[in-house]
Amino acid sequence: MLFERRDKLLRILSLSGFIIFFSTLVSAQNDVVFITLDEAVQTALVENNLVKAAKFGYEKAEWDVKNSWTNLFPVLDFTTRYTSIDEQTFKERDFRQYLPPALANDIPQTVFQESYSSSFNLSVPIFNMNLYNGIRMANKGELAAEAYLKSTRDNITFQVVSAYLNILKMDALKEIRENYLELSEKNLAKAERLFEADRYSKNEVLRWKIDYQQQKSGLVETQNGYVSSVSVLNRLMNRDMKSQFDYQGVIPEKLKAETDKIINMSEEELTGLIELSDEQLIQLNSSLRAMYDQNEISKITYQNSYSNYMPNVNFTYSYAWRENNTLAFDDYSPKTVMVNFSLPIFTGFQNITKLKSSYKDYKKNSEEFEDQKQNIRLALIELVHRIRNLKTQKELADVNEEYSKNNYDIVENRKDLGLASNIEFIDAKLNYQNAVISGTNAYYDLVSAVTELYYMLGRINIVLQ
Repeated sequence: MLFERRDKLLRILSLSGFIIFFSTLVSAQNDVVFITLDEAVQTALVENNLVKAAKFGYEKAEWDVKNSWTNLFPVLDFTTRYTSIDEQTFKERDFRQYLPPALANDIPQTVFQESYSSSFNLSVPIFNMNLYNGIRMANKGELAAEAYLKSTRDNITFQVVSAYLNILKMDALKEIRENYLELSEKNLAKAERLFEADRYSKNEVLRWKIDYQQQKSGLVETQNGYVSSVSVLNRLMNRDMKSQFDYQGVIPEKLKAETDKIINMSEEELTGLIELSDEQLIQLNSSLRAMYDQNEISKITYQNSYSNYMPNVNFTYSYAWRENNTLAFDDYSPKTVMVNFSLPIFTGFQNITKLKSSYKDYKKNSEEFEDQKQNIRLALIELVHRIRNLKTQKELADVNEEYSKNNYDIVENRKDLGLASNIEFIDAKLNYQNAVISGTNAYYDLVSAVTELYYMLGRINIVLQ
């Protein structure tokens, strides 16, 4: 009876363990989410650390603008001071001790050994060019932060689209290579059997082994590229880099349509896309726009250096209680109004050195901006040339794939009839496989180039649904 109960308990525990394992497996499969290209972009634009940082930078710039305006507002403060002096100093300061008692009693005490003094103080800037230029600089800083935020969002969007396309490309190549590896493995096994039957030479078997190793090496390379692309996309979305997800098996229709539009453009139309004025290029390219605004900030900083030579005018008003020996506001209240005019005459050459330094910084930023502008123009020209090359490469790849497929069919039929050697068949198969892979690479490279073109022209969102 005891053994029967033990066996029953073990069966129950085994069944429970199986149920838990199966539930965990199903749960893990359910955790693999499906992510479209648009969803990947939207996730990255919310979760990516660089986007968050740029957003906080923009919000900081907004508060900097508000803060710059507050510098023009009146400043009101309340001040209380407690003072304690030693006995000897007190006796020396209290002149009443030198007067006759009758006269000393008629004179109010103005010196105390322990005293308190309180006042309200109001200060209002009337003229201060540093404050006015600070507002200009803060406004320009807000524009620069907004441009940088857009630049960061566009850059992350471009990286997400590129990573997603690379996943699709590697997945397509992986499927091709897996099929050919399976076929090559079967052909190698067949060749070894024929070799053992003395119907194949050792050289023919070695040729099949080389083909098998090539297929295996190509598949491993593609699998590694696929895993790397998944990790990159997960990183951009701020997910665990080992997270798995399902995705669209084909290029989204919107991106296909935009690629076809570029493919069907004439050379003049394609060149016309990048023939932009400086103003248009700055407006469209977000990274260049951010750099332009930063250069404008350095210009304002340089202009603000002249403010050090200008006068400052401030208005101050003070309402106080004369110093006495109590905290209570019970003494005479002097009221003071003052307009302060300050004009720097000699500051030990500090102003001139600051002026020269800010001017050189402005010129440095201007040269860097001009260099970046020309670099972007050069990159656009090279990108258009690359798109043209990829268009012709794709056309060539399509023709080559058709030719290689036709040649492979012919050689396969000839081999079945004993009219083609094993080496000729392997060469035809490899040529056809390489043609398929070249065609896949050429098309995905063309789609990626079109995506990059739209990114550099500030139109990356066009390729999304």
